Amino acid sequence: MRRVVPVVPLLALGAFAIGTDTFVVAGVLPEVARTLRVSVASAGWVSAVFALAYAVAAPVLGALTGRLERRTVLVISLVGFTVGNVASALAPDLPSLLLARVLTAVSAALYVPAATASAAALAPPQRRGRAMAVVLGGLSAATVAGVPFGTWLAADLQWRATFWLLAAVGAACAVAVAVGLPALNLPPGPSLAARLAPARQRRVGLAVLTTALFMTGGYLALTYVGALLAPATDGDGTVLAVLLLVFGVPAVAGTVLGGRATDRFGGVPVLLVSVAGLALVLTTLPWTRQALLPAALAMAAWGVTAMATQPAQQHRLFTVAPSSGPLLLSLNSSATFVGIALGGFLGNRLLRHGGADALDLLGPVGAVLCVLALGTTLLGARAGRSDDGPPNAGLASPDHPRLATTGGRSAAYGRTDNRTRPSRGSR
Repeated sequence: MRRVVPVVPLLALGAFAIGTDTFVVAGVLPEVARTLRVSVASAGWVSAVFALAYAVAAPVLGALTGRLERRTVLVISLVGFTVGNVASALAPDLPSLLLARVLTAVSAALYVPAATASAAALAPPQRRGRAMAVVLGGLSAATVAGVPFGTWLAADLQWRATFWLLAAVGAACAVAVAVGLPALNLPPGPSLAARLAPARQRRVGLAVLTTALFMTGGYLALTYVGALLAPATDGDGTVLAVLLLVFGVPAVAGTVLGGRATDRFGGVPVLLVSVAGLALVLTTLPWTRQALLPAALAMAAWGVTAMATQPAQQHRLFTVAPSSGPLLLSLNSSATFVGIALGGFLGNRLLRHGGADALDLLGPVGAVLCVLALGTTLLGARAGRSDDGPPNAGLASPDHPRLATTGGRSAAYGRTDNRTRPSRGSR
């Protein structure tokens, strides 16, 4: 009989590794550039290519693997993640590193929806929301602990050590999932065409465009945060790790505050305030980045405002089309990574062609994109009925909208047939 390990914490650990892998490159970018003998602008492609591959792969792989058994999907994704990080650690030049990051990103895009859906399916009905939150909390925890630790490790042992560590975590999670997770078949998710259909609605398109705009604005600067904060850190990787920790802890607080404020005031007002606050932080970066204390204050404000956008935007998307809520969240996730990729690309262009003051342009140009996001938010709110009402779709996973129905009633995952419960042989 298969011995079952504590599944949800295990899946959260995998999400933590993937979250760290997604965002840690920003902290080690100057070291990557120096080792591979390329400019910081060129090294920025490492983040941009990863994000673009993730954005494209997430909906495509979700549709292609919807009928596969979840344990198999998770093991494949974790093995790919491990191989991608080993290849990243061994990469002798920038093209090799970019190919390795594509493999890692595709594997990460496969893992997160499968892990969230598996946690929900294996939890009792009354604890499914909590189980999903624990897994997704692994991604949030990466900004608090994983990214600063990975940056500090790179400062002491070079950036390749960070990828070796992530490979080790991925391999351990793959073995644990193969040994401890029961076999699990879920109802197939929607087709790729069905995933993209809601984007034809004007309000949905504007909402997704809003995400892409403010994420691009933020990642214009965040992709190159190591170089951006060099005057404040004096090039010390340990100090940079501390500043990233100062970013990460308030980021978690921003998520909580944004969620509570959204429940009270609605999605649009919270989104307007948080994006406006982000624009203000980015506008002042040319001055705050010059010394340690103002840089720390800016990073804290940056974390709060950036992450407060997330629950507000998700609330809006569920309210725009409750019956398609999970699909819209999947589109929003893709828009998030498109924004990260575009931020890296546009930052690359600015650094290459912006002259001696190019780093000082990253924040203000990002702020302009955030102002455009404010405009698309207002246009979306006026495009139809208000986005501020409470969502009437039940909790669902991005890949499996039948987790709950309108009003939160248990649906597909509440069945007792063999399609939604662990197979008897795996108990």
